[in-house]
Amino acid sequence: MIGFTTVIELIKAGFSFFQKKEQSKKDYDVPNSHEQNQITFEETRKGFTWRQGLGWVLTFIVFYNYVVIPLLALCGLVLPAIPLDEVWKVLIILIGGS
Repeated sequence: MIGFTTVIELIKAGFSFFQKKEQSKKDYDVPNSHEQNQITFEETRKGFTWRQGLGWVLTFIVFYNYVVIPLLALCGLVLPAIPLDEVWKVLIILIGGS
């Protein structure tokens, strides 16, 4: 039979493994985050960029699907909806998600 102290030691070893993995992930993300912040800063100084243009287009597509189409449907004009699966993915990536 396994002793109580052995079980506690196994649990501690498991927690330390996950904490080390999380710390190494944080160490990896810090330089990438700094580099991305520098890129974003430089693009912001330039004025209107392709990211801002893409953001406006995707935002308009979402607005069209959720506001324009229902309002026109109330008036009797039925328009086709744009599939939003890929739009949401790109929008989330664009605002910094993964």
